[in-house]
Amino acid sequence: MKKFKLLLPVLAVLMTTALYSCKESDTSKLQDSQLCLNTATNATAMACVENISGDLSPIAYSLRCSAIFISQGFGSAVNFVDALKSINEPANCTGCSPTVNALNSFKFTSAGVSSSIDRDANNAAAASAFTQCSQADAKIYTQIASLFRLGTLTSMLAYSISLGAPYTQDDLVAQIQNLTPADVGAIVTVTYSATCQNLENASDATKTYCAQLKTALDGGSNEIEIGQCLMKKLEDPSYTGPLCTP
Repeated sequence: MKKFKLLLPVLAVLMTTALYSCKESDTSKLQDSQLCLNTATNATAMACVENISGDLSPIAYSLRCSAIFISQGFGSAVNFVDALKSINEPANCTGCSPTVNALNSFKFTSAGVSSSIDRDANNAAAASAFTQCSQADAKIYTQIASLFRLGTLTSMLAYSISLGAPYTQDDLVAQIQNLTPADVGAIVTVTYSATCQNLENASDATKTYCAQLKTALDGGSNEIEIGQCLMKKLEDPSYTGPLCTP
């Protein structure tokens, strides 16, 4: 089984400072959860964080964030780095934003695609990951989880149309406009706030992604309009129509 190795090394550093400063956290339970996750499999990861389900400290959110990704079968850190880099590479779809490259890689499918229940389960896992990771007080968590949220929502729509058959990235783009704008707008707002401050030392992929989120924020006055703008920009980066006008 694969283990999610991108987050856990960072957690060790966070643990050193957080465990001694966060009085409301149960240090022993947090340590037990981390040790459990270090050797967890897809099937056992979520059980590792059951004992900290009510802990609202950043380190507890980090552990629950990690647990979700492990339970979904991710994975080597190299896969995440390569997928993030693809945001700055030519798009593999006709006229669309290169960010769709990352969306095509960042998606949860472990629950299968044979029924609406399976699709709902994948979307629910991605939503939970975004909720937990965006409160983990680490920028990279929020960035990756937001891409997984958008990628899973879009890919589940594409699977629905293709009935589980393989689909192209152009098919994925075709489903972007079927997303719920308010949901997309909420993702943009949370991600930009958590990820896109102080970008001087950020990766080029993060800077590109944040620039796209800022365009959407500038192009709408509420979450619905912000979502509509990002959806159009993912479909066509050159779009300058009324859906991206403040």
